[in-house]
Amino acid sequence: MNESQLQVACIPNHQIQSRWLSALTSLRYRAGHLEAYLEELVSGLRHGLGASRVMLGQYLGSGKYDFIVSPELQPGKPENYAYWSRLAEDILTQRNSATGVYILQANLNVAYCGVPVVTPKGCCCGILLALRPAIEPFQTEDQQILTLMAHQAAMAIELERCCHSVSNHTLETVSPRHPLQLLQEKLMTVNQQLTQKLDHYRTELQRVSARLQVESIAHSSLEQRFRKIFDGSNDAIFVIDPAQDQILEANPRATELLNYSHQELLNAIKISQVHPDEMPKLLEFTRNVFHNGRGWTDELTCLTKSKHKLPAEISAAPIEFEGRQCILAMVRDISERRRLDAQRQQAEAHAKKALSHLAEVGELSSMIVHEIRNPLTTVLMGLTSFQKLDLDGRFKARLDIALEEADRLKRLLNEILLFSKPQALNCKPLELNTWSADLLKSLQSHPSVADQVIEFHANPISAIVSADSDKLKQVFINLLTNACEATAAGEIVTWEITYPSKANHLTVQIHNGGNPIPPSILEKITTPFFTTKPNGNGLGLAIVKRIVNAHKGQFSITSDAKSGTTVTVMLPVLKR
Repeated sequence: MNESQLQVACIPNHQIQSRWLSALTSLRYRAGHLEAYLEELVSGLRHGLGASRVMLGQYLGSGKYDFIVSPELQPGKPENYAYWSRLAEDILTQRNSATGVYILQANLNVAYCGVPVVTPKGCCCGILLALRPAIEPFQTEDQQILTLMAHQAAMAIELERCCHSVSNHTLETVSPRHPLQLLQEKLMTVNQQLTQKLDHYRTELQRVSARLQVESIAHSSLEQRFRKIFDGSNDAIFVIDPAQDQILEANPRATELLNYSHQELLNAIKISQVHPDEMPKLLEFTRNVFHNGRGWTDELTCLTKSKHKLPAEISAAPIEFEGRQCILAMVRDISERRRLDAQRQQAEAHAKKALSHLAEVGELSSMIVHEIRNPLTTVLMGLTSFQKLDLDGRFKARLDIALEEADRLKRLLNEILLFSKPQALNCKPLELNTWSADLLKSLQSHPSVADQVIEFHANPISAIVSADSDKLKQVFINLLTNACEATAAGEIVTWEITYPSKANHLTVQIHNGGNPIPPSILEKITTPFFTTKPNGNGLGLAIVKRIVNAHKGQFSITSDAKSGTTVTVMLPVLKR
């Protein structure tokens, strides 16, 4: 029998096994029909075990056996008679184990399972032998089933021998209580005992068959679920045998990743062809996986059919597959991740360089401001001294304009200096309700606020923040002044503090009902040097936003014709 015959005849199906084991329990030996009974028994066992061949060899002496072979595969005597006789003799003399792999020819190995056929009297009369391809070795449960059926065959053989012995003597001349009668009575007793044992073995076979059927259903359901996960995975999944340089299984995503067909991956492509330059590193990785029970790496690449190298992330674990210790590997293409990482690193480098340039510009701005402030101070002193002179109206008007512009330039230089410096904070616990009420009193004399009505709504419970009082005062003076300048005289500006229970932030909102800010201006309103005021410098709100951010807060402005303009400042609450 060649390897192709073994593979074609093999039927590894637990459901078929359960059905045929059930059928075996119904076998009945009839005197004079031993060979037909044994042929039916080996045929049923072949289907039940999913074997390529089942043979029952009756011992003839001198290491020779008379074999009965499962008839629907190959009627008559088996080929390779000497091989099977030698294997049977080695199993019975315990030179070979009951299960294992037998080298039949140079290029053909077969898995075998053999149990002795022992009669109720303890006499070994032969062997029951099952064979199938070496890739599907026999398990303990297969050996148990074969043992049960060997007992049944042994009892049938013993019964046939007894019947044959009785039939060779005539009973016509037998006197009462002749020894032959005694032998016949003993035979009936043995037959009854054998029937009881057969019933016991049938019951045992039915139990095993029922258990196998339940396990078969569970196994089939579990296999279907795992197959669905395996085939539907977004990651490529491989089952590999690193020692043999083989790919044993691959899911559809794996074929897409490497651009090979499923048959090519399993039959033509070696692991070393996918990792041609990295086999030592891959083998080291798989050894660690076997040792640790799992592993992960992103230091390997996969070579596709088009000779393109893909950087890969591999997660792996040991798995037993087809009787071999293998590796289950999930492979993910990380080309896009590597590209994005490279872009991010490049952007960070550019940002770092830009920040360095900004720092230099800020330092240069500070130096320029200081250099301008010194002569400006001298100019302001000279212009101020001219105010003491008795000038006519024309010169006095020009002097006032010069003083006003010089003062505006001084304020601009101060704000540029403030904006260019890092916001160093001197934070202390600050109860915002009390602090805001005090600030409102001091603002009443401010020209921009004097003609407006500011309604302040404190939070019902204490609201404590960690803040720099002077910096925060600069923020709210700027926001309240802007709100009052945006409304007509006598209109209401609201200032409200809210602190929801168990919140991590409190909210301060300043609202006015003046003309709304157009969206095109709103999106640029905190940009440095952007202003819509005739005398503005565009640094006020930019500085406000920087101070709020330095306090780890948030700053936002909303504006529309229906609800007016609302400036919101969120500050983290100091936990007690």
